[in-house]
Amino acid sequence: MQQDIERYVSELSGAVWEQVVGLPLEPTDAAPAAGTQTVEGHVHIVGAWRGTLVLQCSEAAAKRAAEAFFHTAPADQAPEDAVDAVAELTNMIGGNLKSLMAEDGCALSLPTVIAGADFSVRMPRTRLVTRQMFTADRAPVVVTVLEPAA
Repeated sequence: MQQDIERYVSELSGAVWEQVVGLPLEPTDAAPAAGTQTVEGHVHIVGAWRGTLVLQCSEAAAKRAAEAFFHTAPADQAPEDAVDAVAELTNMIGGNLKSLMAEDGCALSLPTVIAGADFSVRMPRTRLVTRQMFTADRAPVVVTVLEPAA
């Protein structure tokens, strides 16, 4: 199951990002540097399989996503455009993961998005299933899946 989730996350993230944003996600070993402005989306899957998908984008990646979603140059974007774009991408990747993890009996929460630098989010009683780091046009993008700890 672990290998399936890792493959699903990699394939789904890459396909959604390329389809929507128009850029490939390139695997990398580098996470966003500490203190980097990021936009982070969360969706929770409940039912036959339970887990949380987290999409963390550097501010540059989030603005690029907003540019694709809203057809606006970064200079013309409203402050909430990057947040809205990351929410939609999180929802799309999470919804596709939900469909692959359980054919029925699962529901997806609305996305929650946090933006800023030097923040932390804790999800008690969860374990890391996979964390995959990518770049999109040299901008960091991290996709993480957590599930309840046994």
